[in-house]
Amino acid sequence: MLTCVRSAAILLLLICLTSPPCTSSEFSDKFDEETLFSNLDRYEKRQYEGLRYLMNDHQKMHYLRLPTRKERDEWLIKFWRMNDPTPSTRTNERRIEHDARVATARELYAKNGFPGWDHRGETFIRFGKPDYAADVSGQVNENVQKGPGEIWQYYQLGIVVPFEDAFLNGEHTYYMEIATVYTQSPHEMLTDEYADLSEMYAFSPYNIYGLGFGPSDELMRFYSYVENNRYFHSADIKHPDLPCYFDITAFKGDNGKVKTEISFEIPAKELTYTEGRDGWKTDFEASIAVYDMEMNEIVTVMDTVRIELPVKPEPDSPWLLPAQFTLTLKPGYYRFGLEVRDHKTNKHGVYLCSRHILPFGESLAISDVQMASLIEETGRGSRPSFIKGPLRVIPHPIHAYRMPDPVKFYFEIYGLDVDNEDFAFWEVEYSVEPKKGKKRDGLGYKDVSTDLSAKFSTSGFGSTQIERIELATENLWEGSFRITVRVMDRRTRKSVEKIAYFSILE
Repeated sequence: MLTCVRSAAILLLLICLTSPPCTSSEFSDKFDEETLFSNLDRYEKRQYEGLRYLMNDHQKMHYLRLPTRKERDEWLIKFWRMNDPTPSTRTNERRIEHDARVATARELYAKNGFPGWDHRGETFIRFGKPDYAADVSGQVNENVQKGPGEIWQYYQLGIVVPFEDAFLNGEHTYYMEIATVYTQSPHEMLTDEYADLSEMYAFSPYNIYGLGFGPSDELMRFYSYVENNRYFHSADIKHPDLPCYFDITAFKGDNGKVKTEISFEIPAKELTYTEGRDGWKTDFEASIAVYDMEMNEIVTVMDTVRIELPVKPEPDSPWLLPAQFTLTLKPGYYRFGLEVRDHKTNKHGVYLCSRHILPFGESLAISDVQMASLIEETGRGSRPSFIKGPLRVIPHPIHAYRMPDPVKFYFEIYGLDVDNEDFAFWEVEYSVEPKKGKKRDGLGYKDVSTDLSAKFSTSGFGSTQIERIELATENLWEGSFRITVRVMDRRTRKSVEKIAYFSILE
């Protein structure tokens, strides 16, 4: 078993006046999914089409790279054991329910080509049968242009799912979709039937408010679930859902280890409060478990988070309460499980994420880009929470910013070359572009671009440096964006870069 040194588990809270949604992106090795998929036999292809919603990218890569059918079958046996909701019995209820959902998707929501069903089928496989479904007529006026479709609701999950039959051919897509990009294998090794295996969707809350689809937080929760590849078996929703948005960011630690921050935010309105002497109090239980790829437990941390707010949040409050676990891990591939529970209401949330924690080494490197709701200088009387050297950085795992508030982010630079007086000189450049290069335009989509970029040079004492940046949103629009941060050591001319994602709400 790998060893792990636990840092202090930070569970410190601050009111964050912002709103959902958007979440973190998890790291995964790039691999040629289309070509590997084409090597499967017909039965395995049909099986994999449904299993993709339960797997993260690393699991897909691991499964598809196995050379023989026997090894893939053995891998799936282990995979289902890992996902058995009742491991003490011989029956795997999750697998039985999943197979039934896939069969229903093929029958009721079929489409030609991969994966054999439209977005209604995907939603059915992910979340099961909706509690409510209704047809929605098309609408064309000066403010809204949308085709006919359907609206699904899941009461226990607290989500609303809007579909649109944009091309009037019976194939329904998510109404929130901005663009679909089909990536053909460079060697055209796939048949046309599977040419769109690597389709990628860019979601945005653009133009979905005021359409009668239900409360925006229900739409945003669905948006978050799809972005994070969420899947719910009926055993997962036996408790009322406690929404939680989380992110994992890695920073260089000592002795080759990596300081790993698991940050999360919970909507303040989802918790219960009692009045105290100096404000309103609430508490919930939070725990994080970390496993290696063989499902060996590396570390488990549990704590009760106690919060006191100056005023009681309103039922429609947009406040988010951030908290954070800090662990020190060896580089490697891990599966993280975050669990939050409010014992007063029995609300419960379980969130899983796999992440490859990479080593930083001694050469030039930068940490993950940490999106933040607040970055400020520490000073006398500052709260001892979320401290990074001279700064207080409040993490913002949802990665969503409402105009005109600026986008804030933080990162660290390691391995800078220094002169005889131990001074380093470096250059920072960042650029922002639409996540998929598309923006909804009525019933269609149009190519868009942004010239939002900046570059500056600076210097400092020591080979490790920190950077904080605030990005104005006046030249952006409602949607999802990618920010690329590049750092160049001005002494060695070496450079490195990192990418992060965020969303803008108007």
